[in-house]
Amino acid sequence: MIFLTLIDTDEERSRFEQLYCQYRQLMFYCAKSILKNDCDAEDAVQNALLYIAQHIDKFDSLPEKEEKGLIVMIATQKALDFYRMRKRRAHISLDQYQPGCWEPPDPLDSSAGVEEELPEILKEMSPKYRDVLLKRLCYGYEYTEIAKEMKTTEVNVRKMLQRAREQFIKLYQERGRFA
Repeated sequence: MIFLTLIDTDEERSRFEQLYCQYRQLMFYCAKSILKNDCDAEDAVQNALLYIAQHIDKFDSLPEKEEKGLIVMIATQKALDFYRMRKRRAHISLDQYQPGCWEPPDPLDSSAGVEEELPEILKEMSPKYRDVLLKRLCYGYEYTEIAKEMKTTEVNVRKMLQRAREQFIKLYQERGRFA
């Protein structure tokens, strides 16, 4: 197992192997009950095992009952993290765009028709601005999440979103929709 390379001493490696053999099925059961999918559950268990390997020293003095509870909690948290990530990372191809992610315009508004032209306008946008716009408006990411993912500051993300909106409006105006 590659996790053993993360562990310094033979004693800790042996402890990790013992935990792995003793609790791997329980961890898988916990993860699968949340994710409802064998492949995703295996990935979540791998993340949990990585976490355990990185923190193996905390398992030295725990009684078995607390040890089991902690391992179940770690497996459950990693499965929930994986579930949230999977839900958040749902990908919408611009070629297969489905209406609904963008708030429909008011029919009395002079900007009506945005939804129909949205995929084409998004394709014309700068990829950086398009990503920020989609992550914020369609996927509901927080500014801090976008900043972390793009390795920048929250202030920069807000400015990029402002510029993305301006670029979107400019491209929409170029299509002759409104002045």
